Amino acid sequence: MNEKLIFSVRDCPDGYEIADDVFSKYGTMVVSKNTIVNENIRQKLINFNVEKIPVYEPALPKNSTDDPKTAFIETKRKYSEGIDSIRVVINDLVEGKGLDYNKINEITDSFCENICSNFAVIECLNQIKSVDEYTYSHSVNVSLYSMLIGKWLKLPENEIKLLLNAGILHDVGKSKLPAEILNKRGPLTESEFDAVKKHPLYGYEIVKDMPDIDDKVKNAILMHHEKENGTGYPYGVKGENISLFAKIISIADAFDSLTSGHAYMNRLTPFDTFREFERMGIGEGHCDPNILLTFLYNISQYYIGSKVMMNTGKVGEVIYVPPHNISRPVVRVESDYIDLSVRQDMKIVEML
Repeated sequence: MNEKLIFSVRDCPDGYEIADDVFSKYGTMVVSKNTIVNENIRQKLINFNVEKIPVYEPALPKNSTDDPKTAFIETKRKYSEGIDSIRVVINDLVEGKGLDYNKINEITDSFCENICSNFAVIECLNQIKSVDEYTYSHSVNVSLYSMLIGKWLKLPENEIKLLLNAGILHDVGKSKLPAEILNKRGPLTESEFDAVKKHPLYGYEIVKDMPDIDDKVKNAILMHHEKENGTGYPYGVKGENISLFAKIISIADAFDSLTSGHAYMNRLTPFDTFREFERMGIGEGHCDPNILLTFLYNISQYYIGSKVMMNTGKVGEVIYVPPHNISRPVVRVESDYIDLSVRQDMKIVEML
């Protein structure tokens, strides 16, 4: 971890990470730790009369930049390159060729070396949502979300690299499924879903005898649809019997699926997705609660400052995401501050 620095709010550069929870003089938390400073965060702190904040300087690779716009452009470029590369890998598998693991390493090495800003990653993932490219983009998206979770869990760099590989390959078994199932425009029948549920086994068969692939990656491919309460597939294992990587990837997989949508399922806003995780992940015990809460707490803070469309037809701005109720943020609409945990008749219907 970099050395903790103290900046005046007005002078703190974009991209710095807030080191501790920041409170107003009345004891209300204004901004949580690990939030990335941007213009919206600075203005919020100024509005609460916060003068100084503790921050960490971003740890940037030597070829990177601390300019947010440049970081986003670079992230988007590497993202597109990753899509192109994974398309080749998957199409080769569909045609009966072997898995080119060197190509997977090239993709994730490029991510590790060139993608330095969590904020740029989340901006990129929010902006690029293509149903037509879903098979390929989903692999890259899950890889990047898994990377973020690994960082927030403070995993070492070598583990995060393996997580990226596991995320890219988590659905590799779908290359063995019939195209008419994968491309179906509508809900799957029971027999079709039974076929889909075999893809973790197919994926494991593809990688199990490849000595260059770490066992953590292989197990993540096999177990990423297992659930904490034992209701998952293919084996119905539970709790501590599910690998750490599989637990991380299952959350990344579900988040991307819900926020991207499918041919037969409308995409949800991040805040509706948070509500689904609260219901299924925590309430029904699908996910590891510690990993899930770490993910939800951290990623929710990146939506502060986002422009949103309300169900009233008016445009608002997310100004605060309460850690205890992240699916119901405080939104400023014109001159009104609306607490959605109080105004149950109002909701966010679209991210702008």
